[in-house]
This record gives sequence, C-alpha cells and structure tokens, in this order.
Amino acid sequence: MLLNEFVRNAHDSRSWIAIKVEAVAGGSLQRALAQALYLELRKLAGPGDQVRERVTRLLRVFRSFQMKVDPNGTYSFGFEIDAMPGRADTGDFERDILDLFEELGETARELGMGVMVAVDELQDASRTDLNGLNVALHTLGQAPRPVPILFIGTGLPSLPSVLADATSYAERLYDYRSLGLLSDSETTAALVRPAEARNVQWNDQALEIAREAIGGYPYFAQACGKHVWEARAIADRIDEDDARVGIQLARDEVDRGLYQSRWDRATPAQREMMKAMALDGGEPSAIQELVARTGKARTSDLSVSRNELIKNGHIFAPDRGYVAFTVPGMADFITRKYLD
Repeated sequence: MLLNEFVRNAHDSRSWIAIKVEAVAGGSLQRALAQALYLELRKLAGPGDQVRERVTRLLRVFRSFQMKVDPNGTYSFGFEIDAMPGRADTGDFERDILDLFEELGETARELGMGVMVAVDELQDASRTDLNGLNVALHTLGQAPRPVPILFIGTGLPSLPSVLADATSYAERLYDYRSLGLLSDSETTAALVRPAEARNVQWNDQALEIAREAIGGYPYFAQACGKHVWEARAIADRIDEDDARVGIQLARDEVDRGLYQSRWDRATPAQREMMKAMALDGGEPSAIQELVARTGKARTSDLSVSRNELIKNGHIFAPDRGYVAFTVPGMADFITRKYLD
C-alpha cells in the first residue's frame, strides 16, 4: 500500500517516471522491470514529435535491454525503434541495468523530471538480480553528477541481511527505515476515519475488541476493517457483534492466505523450531532456549533449520543469539492451530 501511494503521488505530480514491480521467488526481477518500464516509456513517447525526439535514444537503449531479458515480450511504441548497439546489450544484468538507469536518468533530467523505481517484496529477488541492482545503484551514486533516480525497496525484516548477503557493502548503500506495529491510536484512526467518511460510527466496545484482535499488525487491520465493514448489520453503525464476526472472517482469510502457506512450505524440522518459538508469544526467542525446548544437544543442531527459515523469509535474527518471526501474528497462528 505504501509503495502504491508513492507511485500514485509521483504520477499525479506529472514530474516523475515512476514504476512499481513485485519481486517473486524464482521469478526474474529483470523481466519485471522491463515490462513495467515499457508501459511508462510508451506514455512518455506518446505526446508528440518534440518529446519523442528527446527520448529516442532512451527508447533504443531500452530496446537493447529488453531484447536480452525478455526477448519474447511485445514492446511496440507505435513507431520503429532499433536497439542501441553497445548499450545495455551484454546480457550481464549488472552492466545492462547500469546503462539503462544512466540513460533513463539523463533523459529524465533533460525533461525536468525524476525517476522512481519501487520494488515490493525485494527479499524474494534472486541473489544475482540483487547483486546487479546493488552494484548499479552504488555506481550511479558515486558519479560526479548522479542522475535523478530514486530507488525504494520494501520487504520483510530480513531484507537488510539478504541485501548484504548479495553484496557486502549493501548495508551502507541503503537508508533503512523500519515500519513497526501500529499504536492503539493509529489502529483506531485506520478503522474509524474511513468509516466516518461514509457516516458510519464504531461504538467504543467494538473498537476495543478490534484493537485487541489486531495487535497493531497493519495487514490484519486492513483485513479486519474490510470484513467488519461488510458484516455490519446496521448501515450506519458498527457494534460488538459486527466486530466479532468481521474479526473471525479476517482471521480465517489471513490464516489461509498468509500463515498457512508459510507453515506448509516449512519442513518438519523447521516446523518443530517454529513451534518452540511460538511459546514466546511473538517475542524474540533465545536460541539456547529453543535448543532445550526441542530436545537438542547443541545450538548447532538447529543451525540448518535456522538458516533455511531465515533464507525463506520465515524468521530473522533481531540480535545475536535470538530469532523472531518476520510476520506478526505467526506465533498466535501456530499456537491456535498446532499447540492447543
């Protein structure tokens, strides 16, 4: 949602070339970038001959890039565009994305614009794609006159370590901002303001029930807001019964769509470790305590499960000797489904 808002504001200002993609495990970030950028460049090249002349070189460099990363894609601008030999055509993502970003940034500067590249679920991109992206952005930032490109990536709490694993200096390359749980007042605002805008009122008891169930988790707040809204029995009021019905429907949706899929992807050994972690109620778990709970002899006996769970984005290491779930509410789900 936050990335969507960034890109929407950028488009509304008419002073940005802005794209948003989602990294998918096993997918190609390169291809996703090419497809999203094509749509933006097609709009940019459309207004008239004057603008088209100023972006022709960029379109040719883009053509070189897309022919390497997505040769089967359909990229028509309504006029003939030949690839630019020697630019973004090596097949090496690190070099080609640098060429493309340089050309994109220079063209945007000539047009008095900026470039925004937003990638959601960045931790799911391949190590090769992440390394290429890191190196290209680092090189652009070191230029005497950096081009006006803003890169925004979002992901799980494990993202900083994933980026650093792909490229050692990534921890210094990015400005990391952590988005934590909502406060009670923020949760209240998220539920109440959209309803009040449509002349619907929450009563105090319903709000208290919803806040307690949500526990500050933004995604669950969204799901609860949606289902409580649809469950209300009286058009202009939300009461306790509406809240309870909506919360249960939201919990079922999030269980199926988020928690259960994570649990199903885990191995038996990984599930054993996650069940031991769930006993801490969502707080970070000490590895030494998990060793005792799982009946292991040494911390190294949990190393494989720990490393695989971190790699798969299920858990992260908030501090040395500790692990925690990346997704709020996972401990509650495991407790309800597999420990009760």
